[in-house]
Amino acid sequence: MPTHESGSTAQSIEEYIDPRLKPLIKMPESPSERPRLIGNKCKFCKEYFFPKRVLCPNCLKEEGLEDVLLSHRGRLYTYCIVKAAPLGFSAPYAVGYVDLPEGLRIFSPLTVDNEKELQIGMDLELFVDKIREDETGKTVYGYRFRPFSI
Repeated sequence: MPTHESGSTAQSIEEYIDPRLKPLIKMPESPSERPRLIGNKCKFCKEYFFPKRVLCPNCLKEEGLEDVLLSHRGRLYTYCIVKAAPLGFSAPYAVGYVDLPEGLRIFSPLTVDNEKELQIGMDLELFVDKIREDETGKTVYGYRFRPFSI
């Protein structure tokens, strides 16, 4: 079973993923796999979407959308550091737009040890980690991107 950096298994982490995000994340089933975002692709116009759509906004066809696993790597398009956090979040934290190889630009929380590490155009990788705490203080997991180094 895959282990998270904190020592938790992917199965136990999956229990704590924000219910609104669960349909968008595929957790690894073996140690060699990475978590992946689930999007969809239109069979007719070949466009990718995230989050998933029920109707292709390009060609307006419903029947041509198929689920696809998106790349777990991307490139930082832009970012900002949030200094005033909403309830359940701790400031400061980074958010940004990440360009995926499929041609998508998605919004995501970012994780860095030092905000000075962030550079537009840097390579990032997807992982599942704590996003916030709910009203009861329970940790809620979701997807994030962090710097990727070979």
